[in-house]
Amino acid sequence: MRQKHWCGMTAKIGTVLSGVFTIIATDLYLIFEQKQLRSSNCTEINQWNKTVTTLINQLLICWSPNIILFLSCITIIISCLLIYSVYAQICRGLVVYIIWIFFYETVNVVVQVLTNNNTGIAEVRAMRWFGLVSRIFMHCFWIFFVTTYAHIIYKSKAKGNIMFHNRRFSAGNGEFARRKSKIINFPHHYND
Repeated sequence: MRQKHWCGMTAKIGTVLSGVFTIIATDLYLIFEQKQLRSSNCTEINQWNKTVTTLINQLLICWSPNIILFLSCITIIISCLLIYSVYAQICRGLVVYIIWIFFYETVNVVVQVLTNNNTGIAEVRAMRWFGLVSRIFMHCFWIFFVTTYAHIIYKSKAKGNIMFHNRRFSAGNGEFARRKSKIINFPHHYND
């Protein structure tokens, strides 16, 4: 059976490249955002004069470097799990990757919105938004390959279980085993 190609790649190759892309994009994101996230001023938090939502926003802004670093480390680990799952044909690893990428990008959008006012230069804000939006579009592109390959693995595992299930029933039948042994041990007679 010939595999389908999208953009010159099979689903398996696209899934591996999805994991590699996520590792590289996460590293680049950490390098670029390190200075922008550390520049927030968290020394003067007056708890008595602010509302609860303002306090929560300020707390998220102050902890955003740690949140981003933690989520990025988890993303790199899950991307390595994705590459291993392709090698071992584990469908759960692919599904975990898909769910995690949606969660990761959602948190990144929230952090971007909350820390957007801390950046004084408009060009830097535009670059941060461009990087985030382009990374989200690229993840959407690669998720297609991951879901396609997860579907292929799921279908092949389901067929394998059905075939194994049928073989167990047919092997347990005594008549079939005797009939097969008669055919194998049938002597050949040749006319000389």
